[in-house]
Amino acid sequence: MGQRPNILVILADDLGYSDLGAFGGEIATPQLDALAAGGRRLSNFHTAAVCSPTRASLMTGTDHHLAEMGNMAEVVGMNITGNRPMQAPWGAANGIDFDSVPPGYRGHLSANAVAMPELLRDAGYRTAMVGKWHLAYEVKAPDAQVRTWYRIKPEALPHARGFDKSFALVNGGASHYAPPTPPTPMDLVTYAEDGVLLPATQLPADFYSTKDFTDRLIGYIEGGRGSGKPFFAYAAYTAPHWPLQAPEADIAAQKGRYDAGYEVVRARRIERMRALGLMPAGMLPFGGVPSVAEGGTGPKRWSELNAGERASEARLMEVYAAMVANLDAHVGRLVQYLKDSGQYDNTLILFMSDNGAEGAPPYAPPVPGTQVDNTPANIGRPGSMVAYGPRWAEVSAAPFRLFKGFEGAEGGTSAPLIMKMPRQSRGLPDSHAWMHVSDVLPTVLEAARVAQPGAHHQGRSVQPIEGLSMWPALQSVASPVQVATRVHASELLGTGYVVQGRWKLSQTPLLSPTPVRRADVPWRLYDLHTDRGETQDLADQHPEIVAALKAQWDSYVRRAGVLEQAQAYSGR
Repeated sequence: MGQRPNILVILADDLGYSDLGAFGGEIATPQLDALAAGGRRLSNFHTAAVCSPTRASLMTGTDHHLAEMGNMAEVVGMNITGNRPMQAPWGAANGIDFDSVPPGYRGHLSANAVAMPELLRDAGYRTAMVGKWHLAYEVKAPDAQVRTWYRIKPEALPHARGFDKSFALVNGGASHYAPPTPPTPMDLVTYAEDGVLLPATQLPADFYSTKDFTDRLIGYIEGGRGSGKPFFAYAAYTAPHWPLQAPEADIAAQKGRYDAGYEVVRARRIERMRALGLMPAGMLPFGGVPSVAEGGTGPKRWSELNAGERASEARLMEVYAAMVANLDAHVGRLVQYLKDSGQYDNTLILFMSDNGAEGAPPYAPPVPGTQVDNTPANIGRPGSMVAYGPRWAEVSAAPFRLFKGFEGAEGGTSAPLIMKMPRQSRGLPDSHAWMHVSDVLPTVLEAARVAQPGAHHQGRSVQPIEGLSMWPALQSVASPVQVATRVHASELLGTGYVVQGRWKLSQTPLLSPTPVRRADVPWRLYDLHTDRGETQDLADQHPEIVAALKAQWDSYVRRAGVLEQAQAYSGR
């Protein structure tokens, strides 16, 4: 059977589908491009449309509702507090208060779902993680001690869920530098080092998230080399999630690269994606054939901006690109360490993003004692707090429809995935087979020769793994073939979809400045074999397919304990 492989899972935060050079982007990402060239690109990989639900499915191999992450804890608590009709069923007036949050929405990784590090640790692996966890909240009413509607649940922190060593951001987002004086709201966050909670004020003065996480993970892997055990390492980077912040040299390297504007950059990406074979020849991107005069989502086209607005928008994208380039360099450092230490050849490496690109503004209500400096000269530096908005998110999500938060849209759930197999000697053909983040755990377990737990683990009942192992197909020299009979449904934030074979039934509104009722959003049918850009609704032409997929949706809602809320996400 041979030696069991090491396993390295690398997760970027809010990285768009087309940002990497290997996926058509203009951002210089030579390290990840090389990993893709020597490994395999998976072009049809799907996540949840926001972060913690994706992470729950990644860790447990099951639907995020069944892992207790039907929605982010922050959003559940906010909806209960809001208590408005559009937030139904959340809120006392709508039936669910803080003391009656149902299973599936409690905001922390379920004790009834076995996590990847637990299974691998129990099978003899040493386990380590760095970066964003976002799976250890509990939805609770605010009180005199805790003024937010969620709080940390220690039993759900990484050290309690199978990691021998960990340095994790507990929150869903944070500044990438050590806190300035005064701090921003995004500096009021908590880290956990092997179970010890640390405020961000205890970070080293020269802290930058991507570099620090890489340093620590290399140290964890190196520190356990003498054990004789294979390792499982999880690098959950917080880049390029807002606030957009990057080292000065990385920002300077992007100067002028985005002065042509959204539409031109997006059109160039799509052209490269066609050349790379990532888009079928006849596929139309969402918004039609891109040009400076057509399509798009967002408040203004580039031609409608004045000179000052263009300079500001270009700067935002420069900082974002700098974060991606910096991430690439540090992933390269991690890979080079594995090569230098003789561990690379026997390591399974997966690199992915946790959802589509982020089109919403930063969410950080003002907090007494904090200050934000978003003056032009400070954008990208400590103390700033900006995101790049819907137009650049649409560029990052090219060629797909919409972006993060929109569960029923390809742009919300399509993510780049690169996989390097153990002892792989040459690059393999792209895989265009549909794959979901819940497939990662069973794939990793089969690679590690670890049995799935089924419905019981160590004497207790657990949620069985739902994902499918792609391991046999991914070992093949041929491009993996899609499982035609597979049905997959997913709901989040009042939007959702069902996929079976070539067909996708989707209920998702477009970006809107005003709230949208879910009941007012029609179900649309798309043929993913010819129209992954979701440009042509075929529901009226195939009512029998709509009915069959809608029956699958109803079954999923019952099985997963989905609460179908009144409002459908249409942007923040």
